[in-house]
Amino acid sequence: MCEIKNISCNEVAQNESRFAIYTTADFLKFMQKLNVPHRHNYYMILLNEKNQGSQLIDFVECHIAPLSITCLHTGQIHQWLDYSKIEGFVLVFESDFFALRYQNYQLSEFSFLTYRHKQPYIKVSEENFNHIKSIALWMLKEFNGKQNNLEKCLRSLLNIMLIDLNRLFEPNTKNAEFSQSLQLIHHFEELIDKYYKEKHFVKDYASLMHVRPNYLNAVCNEVTNSSAGDLIRNRILIEAKRLLIHEKKTASEIAYELGFVDNSYFGRFFKKYENYTPDGFKKKYLKN
Repeated sequence: MCEIKNISCNEVAQNESRFAIYTTADFLKFMQKLNVPHRHNYYMILLNEKNQGSQLIDFVECHIAPLSITCLHTGQIHQWLDYSKIEGFVLVFESDFFALRYQNYQLSEFSFLTYRHKQPYIKVSEENFNHIKSIALWMLKEFNGKQNNLEKCLRSLLNIMLIDLNRLFEPNTKNAEFSQSLQLIHHFEELIDKYYKEKHFVKDYASLMHVRPNYLNAVCNEVTNSSAGDLIRNRILIEAKRLLIHEKKTASEIAYELGFVDNSYFGRFFKKYENYTPDGFKKKYLKN
């Protein structure tokens, strides 16, 4: 079993700003330390311009192709696998870095930085990549230059990059009604991430949001093509799998931590959606 490492942004950014940008060549020293499973307390954006590689993100091997963008959100289990030849940029930042300027404009506005995108990976055209790259180069110049109002400038550039990335991940034009639905989903996802260990039912979240369960479910189906219950279950299941593989805990201990009344109920829940018992999943994964 590989015990999970918890990596803080300060370890990678090597500053108190909770933000850093590197070329992949300069980031290589961190990749060599992080070629074992680890969990981030920060967001990471990889812009790969040339060559190929691979990484593991929450039990799925993710190919790193030329002209590709990979975005990891906080809490995901990550492992660099093949990375020595890729060429591009790596950004790391904590939510607090962004929120210090945009208090009422949360990172959850960007769907590719939430649990809705289990594997937030996209290949883009050379034109689109070069546009994002131009922002990265501006960021890198500012980050290394350390001029006046450095953090203000970096936050503004980060905001521009995130808006442009969101257009690539969510290209369809949305009307005002859809935008309101999206705001509801953002709130729902934030509540799930906060309460998934203690609240397992749609009605619990609907009550917190002051809406009816049927309405919440309808909005989830419209926006995400998943039911409200699916979003809750997916968050519980991904955490269960993380704990099974990377923590030295029994299935009973994990069941208790995730708020299940007993181990047998947790076992039935897990098998229903994963087709394996918790112990069976662990054995299969570690064998592979």
